[in-house]
Amino acid sequence: MAGASLGYSQAKTTLNPEPLVNEWLKRLNALADTTGDPTPAVDRFAELYDPAVLQFTGPNENQLGPVTYSGIEGIRKWADNFARTYSKSEIRIQVHTEKVKTAGLLHVIEPPWGGLSVSVELTAFYTMRENHKAFAAPGAVFLEFSEAGKIRRARIYLEKDETLEITK
Repeated sequence: MAGASLGYSQAKTTLNPEPLVNEWLKRLNALADTTGDPTPAVDRFAELYDPAVLQFTGPNENQLGPVTYSGIEGIRKWADNFARTYSKSEIRIQVHTEKVKTAGLLHVIEPPWGGLSVSVELTAFYTMRENHKAFAAPGAVFLEFSEAGKIRRARIYLEKDETLEITK
């Protein structure tokens, strides 16, 4: 990192981070609410992304290390898999309380090339479609938005070591 810029910009964007993140969460959770063909929900989710997007997620059963999805087709593949894997999800911003005040904290910075970069702590509640097992996990998401409000880079973390099975 020696000699690298920290990425702070004095310029002010017109983008509002809260509705951008809330819409992403709304459409992400809607993927798991689908029955039958998930294509309409996948299409609505993919609308949020820039065509040149890169999205990174944790490893899956077929791969060690992070998984990279590039372009809209990569996002569609990820979203389709999400919709087919989970029958229910409620991924939401983790709230914090201090001095009798509660808030979901969005950490926001403007990159030097414009747009907006937002990170937020999440809590994920989800149910597996295959076996109906329910889980809760802490996580985080890092979203970089273009000036047009489209996601051009995303990194999604769900902490597997801290995932809890929810029993009824």
